[in-house]
Amino acid sequence: MSSKPLAGKKIAVIVESQYIPAEIRIYRERFAGYGATVEFVSRLWGQPSQRFYSTVEPGVTDEIEWLEVDKDFGSVSPDEYAAVIVSANYTSVRLRWSEREDVTSGNAAEVARNVPAAHFFRRAMQNPAIIKAAACHGLWLLTPSPDLLAGRKVICNKVVLADVVNAGGIYTPCAPGTPPDEQVVVDRDLVTNNSWHATEALVDAVKDLIVSPPAPRPALPLPPLSEDRPKRRILVVVSEWGYWGEELVGPIGEFDRVGYAVDFCTPTGKRPNAIPVSMDPDFFDPPLQRPVTSPEMAARVREFDDPSTENGKRLQHPISLADWFPDRPYFSAPSFVRGLEAYNRDLEAARVGIERYDAVLIVGGSGPVVDLVNNQRVHDVILSFLAAGKPVGAECYGVACLAFARDMNIRKSIIWGKHVTGHCLEYDYKDGTAFVKARNTFLDFNMGPPPYPLEFILRDATGPDGGYHGNFGHPTSVLVDWPFVTGRSTPDSILTGQKLIEMLDGDPPLRRWGW
Repeated sequence: MSSKPLAGKKIAVIVESQYIPAEIRIYRERFAGYGATVEFVSRLWGQPSQRFYSTVEPGVTDEIEWLEVDKDFGSVSPDEYAAVIVSANYTSVRLRWSEREDVTSGNAAEVARNVPAAHFFRRAMQNPAIIKAAACHGLWLLTPSPDLLAGRKVICNKVVLADVVNAGGIYTPCAPGTPPDEQVVVDRDLVTNNSWHATEALVDAVKDLIVSPPAPRPALPLPPLSEDRPKRRILVVVSEWGYWGEELVGPIGEFDRVGYAVDFCTPTGKRPNAIPVSMDPDFFDPPLQRPVTSPEMAARVREFDDPSTENGKRLQHPISLADWFPDRPYFSAPSFVRGLEAYNRDLEAARVGIERYDAVLIVGGSGPVVDLVNNQRVHDVILSFLAAGKPVGAECYGVACLAFARDMNIRKSIIWGKHVTGHCLEYDYKDGTAFVKARNTFLDFNMGPPPYPLEFILRDATGPDGGYHGNFGHPTSVLVDWPFVTGRSTPDSILTGQKLIEMLDGDPPLRRWGW
């Protein structure tokens, strides 16, 4: 990279009196080192220039400094600059003042939005090509604009924190132990810090974004597509708390057999791990009173569970669902309407990633009970595939995700009137299951029976015109009722994969089977 990566670029720094001299020096010197020109902008009150005084910094400077500014908000456009930065300390406080006398509770937000500084920064926020930054208290210029702040991850001085949260901003403190001079949060084209002590880190983050602009949409944590695209691509959603080995390996073997590509996805991007007993051919299943895993299948599962093998490496870096899909705000959240607008905007951006996939499969086991079944992001993935007219598969306790995935405007079960299968009551365990907390670390308690009988949930969710089919006593139970394919339990995993393939590439494509 060039030693002057910002050569020819201009940076606007918004200032007022009681600025911090050391911060201003860093902007001047560090941006100059990168080749950029810094211009200071403020409200000049009809004058060609204004002199602003600094705050006194005990131990740094005991004397007031003066800053001459000749750029007024009305005489320059944010579009002239590669970045617009609100400086720390009292800049935003002073620039929020309005001379209007007709302020009421009804128009207060409008007045605050339209003071020159806030209006200038708002215009910059509306242009994603401009990098924005707000230091310390700087977000006070943005809090009157929840339509622009809601849903954005930020950090700020705690004095302004309540206002930021009330405007729908997502306060995102840095990891514990992060030095004060490194506490910076980047959300696409917006950079924030919580103190002027992190000014160098803020400048560097702004520089990086100017050099490598963020994507116009939230970055999707999806693996790149090769030019030689496979026939089909399947998204496989797996719990981080333990999947049943065969319920992953069985369908994957079928997808591999026909040349489908597979991308794995977990709730937070952690590597999924098999439940230990699902790799044990000698495990005696309590409800069935017999082993349920063959030596051959146990060996295949162990291969996937071992990060050093070729198949094990496939699970090493799954897509993070939390980084891909947004989190729906609480209905009681501050600035809920703006938060919901931000959520829906980000949801539409996230759904773009669904275009690369032909179907989704939710793997079963006991883990989904913990982090998939009532995971709103998982629900949004399912609803996205349905909206795109693409098949949705689920196995075992993963089928409960289908019962709970509902459009919040309608709240009707998506499997209402459909025929499904899932872990039947007769096969529910009373003891002996395990949850994986982290690799080779297991919880020190036995959960006992599952927290819900899946059969009852599915009977209620399918309604009088649909149906649950447990097929108790039959070797397998897989149902296809377009666009859903559901598998009851472990021995149904390979068949579930096969039927999903037939839904995509059968001649004719499979639409109904098993009931």
